Amino acid sequence: MLSQTRHALEAFDNQHDFERMAADVLNHLGYGNVEPMAPGGGADQGVDIRFREGDVPGMTFVTLDKNVRDKFRQDLDKHPGADGVIALFCNVDISPSMKLTLAQEAIAKGYRLEVFDCERLRSLLDSSLKDVRRRYLKLDDEMAARLRSEATRLLRFPDAASDVSTPPAVIERMLVNKIPCRMFELLMRYEEQDVVEVPRIGPALHQHLVSYYRFRQDALRIQEELVPRIGGMVTVQFRAGWQIYLKYVLMRFSGASKEAVVARGDFLNYDITWDDAERVFGALSQDGPLSSRISDLFGLHKRLGDALAALVSKR
Repeated sequence: MLSQTRHALEAFDNQHDFERMAADVLNHLGYGNVEPMAPGGGADQGVDIRFREGDVPGMTFVTLDKNVRDKFRQDLDKHPGADGVIALFCNVDISPSMKLTLAQEAIAKGYRLEVFDCERLRSLLDSSLKDVRRRYLKLDDEMAARLRSEATRLLRFPDAASDVSTPPAVIERMLVNKIPCRMFELLMRYEEQDVVEVPRIGPALHQHLVSYYRFRQDALRIQEELVPRIGGMVTVQFRAGWQIYLKYVLMRFSGASKEAVVARGDFLNYDITWDDAERVFGALSQDGPLSSRISDLFGLHKRLGDALAALVSKR
């Protein structure tokens, strides 16, 4: 199967960017004191990048020349014998026999050779160095590209597909804006690192993932505190009835008036009346810390919705 990464590497035609990419690869692999010699052009005395491998000094030859052997010899001839390591970066494949020949020529001058040819770079860029691949080759990870497409479609056409999820918290089910919840459920189908790697909007999506999880946990904690508390304030003696009071109380805490709640539909049962539901809300609303926590919860949800709306312009 054709590798987009290989194709992009083979077509690379900017020497200075190739040198910058080589420096980033060395940094990501843990080499120290990585220092490009002439990243903007100019004489480099046959060394494109200097670095250290522990206590051992290293120098890098970076080339887009297809005749790697001759170019390597030209650069090697510029240096007297010394102890150290040479890293060779190129965008063509080097055969095992050629690697052996180049390594022997390096050893003859006291150097050890590390070869980063096209296939080794492809392997690194397709696995642990995807951010480097995206920066220099402009290629998205397949998983990140699919997630970006799904997230973008949800943001642009939120009503195009029906919402079949049933969130665990009552407050989630009663909120009008379902997009924050639907985005969270979408992101949860992917690995966290895939979310982060979505081009341009990845950090914002990851922040939504983290923040909405906190919102859901806080909502569930408040719900679990309120249900038995409501049970001690009413004559209904079973949890299903307490849940009806809970829905009414949360709708009132969201800012809806009693009349607005009644107008949204009769969800009462078990001889529960609107007046008694309002009584329970009135008693609970006198609890300042509780009111503040619920208000903060609704405020967080609004911020989550606003942040997602802002992402539409960043697609």
